[in-house]
Amino acid sequence: MKIRKIWSMSTFRLLLLVVSVVVPLNILTLVLSNTAVTEVLRQISAETENALEIYMNQIDGAMERIVRKMHLVAREDVDFSRINTKEIDGDEEYYRQMHAVVQLYNGFGDILDDHSWVTGVYVSYPEKDMTVVRCASNYMVYEHALENYLLDSMEEADWLNTWRMTELNGRTVMIVTAKYKNAWYGAWFDVKLLAEELGLSEPGRELVTLFVRDDGSVCYRNDGQAETPIKDRMDLNETVFHYDGESYMLAQASADGVPFTLVQIFSKSEIDSSLPAIIRVLQIASFAALIILPVIILGMKKWMIAPLSRLTQTMEEIEAGNMEVRIREEKTGSEFEQINHNFNHMMDEVSDLKISVYEQQLEKQQIKMRFLSQQIQPHFILNTLNILYSYEQEEYPLIQKMILCLAKYFRYIVNANSKFVLLSEEMDHIRNYFEIQQVRYPETFFAYVEYDEEIADCLVPPLLIQNFAENAIKHSLKIGNNIDIFVIGQKYGEDAVRIRMLDTGEGIDGELLEKIRRFRDTGEPQEGLGVGIQNAVERLQVLYDAKTQFEIVRDEPHGTRIEIVLPLFHAGDEPDGGEAVLRGVEV
Repeated sequence: MKIRKIWSMSTFRLLLLVVSVVVPLNILTLVLSNTAVTEVLRQISAETENALEIYMNQIDGAMERIVRKMHLVAREDVDFSRINTKEIDGDEEYYRQMHAVVQLYNGFGDILDDHSWVTGVYVSYPEKDMTVVRCASNYMVYEHALENYLLDSMEEADWLNTWRMTELNGRTVMIVTAKYKNAWYGAWFDVKLLAEELGLSEPGRELVTLFVRDDGSVCYRNDGQAETPIKDRMDLNETVFHYDGESYMLAQASADGVPFTLVQIFSKSEIDSSLPAIIRVLQIASFAALIILPVIILGMKKWMIAPLSRLTQTMEEIEAGNMEVRIREEKTGSEFEQINHNFNHMMDEVSDLKISVYEQQLEKQQIKMRFLSQQIQPHFILNTLNILYSYEQEEYPLIQKMILCLAKYFRYIVNANSKFVLLSEEMDHIRNYFEIQQVRYPETFFAYVEYDEEIADCLVPPLLIQNFAENAIKHSLKIGNNIDIFVIGQKYGEDAVRIRMLDTGEGIDGELLEKIRRFRDTGEPQEGLGVGIQNAVERLQVLYDAKTQFEIVRDEPHGTRIEIVLPLFHAGDEPDGGEAVLRGVEV
């Protein structure tokens, strides 16, 4: 009985097949190999070159992507265009352009996050003596050298839009410069950091990696050895060369847009010493493998591939939503017979359990959404009514305006019991909210609300932004201290919308940030953390699960920045393509 059980195991059958067929051929291979060393070397060289071509294609792709991104920023970014085209004709415009510089610097940080190989990006406006440089963390050593380089580049306009190698503060970099109207902009890669990103920086005795310029000069090497076959210049026409009595092989790859050639050098003797002499029979073994292969395939197909294929196909159908499909059970005399039986039994139990769990979760989620959407603080309404009561009769026009604003506010609150509203409606509500607050706190803050027209009909949770607007006014307004508040809605990529809120107050308290983090991690209410923020965080989690991004940080030297990225859903059909019309209204 025990012997029969062992024989029924597919692994034992496969092992028996390998031992009885493959092992004798391997022994023959070990005895006869003496002719394949050259072929092995050729294959190693070919594989090395293929690997280098992949690296070069990755580098070339990264360079193309950052160039396209910087061109896009130069032509479409609002902050870039304001500084590039608009004259500073007063203090207000100066402030706006300084704010645009900050926004542009922050936007460059997002670009570096999306293009991890890029060391830095920059833009310079010579006529205004403004330069914005954003480097990867801990690599600000380039900044002053970059400014000097830009001055030289402006005099050598024939190098525009071309990647070239240069030295910045003693570090070899690839840099590109472009010009649009009055601005010079571009990006650069630190060659050493690029090699580290590619995993080519580790020194080795058997393999040396070089970056070689078009003139043959070496701009990067990872050998780390005093005794190397590397000179200051390399002849890239050689595939095999000799140095100090040793033979070396050279593999290389290049790309049209990359200003260097990627080269790897390895010692033939090191490879020869690592290979057994019998490996020369590999050519003969390859023909034997062709004869053996059908036998192995037939055995694996019958005992392993076919049962696994049926199991995989059934699982794919279940993943597609067909919970009724089951595996056909057959007498195979192997482990798959028991696996199929257990799998079918498990799916029967899962189907019964899923219906019950789904109904419970749906009911729980609906109850929670109704509760969250109805959490409204009454203090704002009561304070506004007290202000109305305090007005004199001659202030009747202002009373009319306040009543109209309150009517709009109440109308929106009453109708905000749905899960989603249009972004345009939410933005109009925020403008109306700011108008009411400016009557309560006259001449204490400036508010600006804007959004892309092409996403006006996208769906967002109601009263999402007001929670943060209330906190901005509550925590930032102080006697004798004016602040600015910006609410911006933009299309983010192809399938997302980003809502940002920025203020120039003292900035959110660090303790409050820690409470927000704990609430997001644990879901436990935090003492001292307002209902509004907890409401917003919970609603985002319930409505979108993990398909949204929420960030609230303290900006330096002052102010608070809130950023929410939501999936893009339109109320109806998406509008025709075209450039977004930025719609902004000052309050």
